[in-house]
Amino acid sequence: MKICLINNLLPPYNRGGAEKVLIKMATDLKQKNDVFIITTRPHKPDLGINSDFRTLYIKSNYYNLYKKNIIYLLFWQISNIYSFKQFQEILHILNTEKPDLVITHNLMGLGHMSALAISQFAITHHHFLHDIQLLHPSGLMFYSKERILNSLPAKIYQKLSRKFIGSPDLIISPSNWLLQEHLRRGFFPTSKTEIRPFTETIEDSDKTTPSGPKKNLFFAGQIEKHKGIIFLIKAFLKLAPDDFTLKIAGTGSLLKKAKKITKNDKRITFFGNLDKAVLKTEMKKSDLLIVPSSCYENSPLIISEARALKVPVLASRIGGIPEAVGKDDKLFTPLSASDLFAKIKDFNK
Repeated sequence: MKICLINNLLPPYNRGGAEKVLIKMATDLKQKNDVFIITTRPHKPDLGINSDFRTLYIKSNYYNLYKKNIIYLLFWQISNIYSFKQFQEILHILNTEKPDLVITHNLMGLGHMSALAISQFAITHHHFLHDIQLLHPSGLMFYSKERILNSLPAKIYQKLSRKFIGSPDLIISPSNWLLQEHLRRGFFPTSKTEIRPFTETIEDSDKTTPSGPKKNLFFAGQIEKHKGIIFLIKAFLKLAPDDFTLKIAGTGSLLKKAKKITKNDKRITFFGNLDKAVLKTEMKKSDLLIVPSSCYENSPLIISEARALKVPVLASRIGGIPEAVGKDDKLFTPLSASDLFAKIKDFNK
């Protein structure tokens, strides 16, 4: 079978868990199928191309959006909805390649009309939900800001999203929470649906439990507002005992601010981006993975990775996260430093 995967980013331009999911899916499918990927590539910076899969690139400035001001973003979003040029490019690729199955992931940057291009052919279409990009252009909904999805601009945006995405043959979501957020707003009226939680299989997953009280906290993810990293650092500085440490893996637009507010506290270490092997090693050394998300996440992949390594997880009670954690993990109220450290103490009992 010939299978086309479509996602807005691909290594070396990857940023988060969606790209990891895409690569794992492509790797699994490649064993028995002819697989190719459609993705975007910016004009600058030129980080190269992905050589692991046959990849067809469409130029887009999506990767560089975080550098742009609000006026640019507004006009970019409008052009992204009515992206006729990208529609034509995807139409041409599909007509040339003639895949049997197209699996779409995040389409922001490829244009809303990319899904419409698929519907022009007799191709089976599956869509994988990663976040709320079809409900709000930011893809983010923050804790206590839930009304953002019911605003007039959001409702207009959702109407356009429903029109272009249509009803793919199958909708796949790692969490029931995210699926229901779409269904109750009228998305995918005739699609079949499937809940497919993230799972991670990691060899050599034995976890040595350190003696004494748990004290080594670990965070891995984007250093961005929605990941709750600034909240975590401030809570740690205020409430963590002297024998606690916090190790932070990842990078992002708030990295400089994050380092500044630590005030050179020697209990806090920044690693930057770590490759998979080093990340695994550092996580196994920790007593507790903290997932302090302040936005409604679908199913953070880092939770699945921690569970595979037998590392306990303490995460925000928000979005699809409660569905992702294990029975021995714990949840805390988002952005509540007192509840965060109360739950940390619970792990020591």
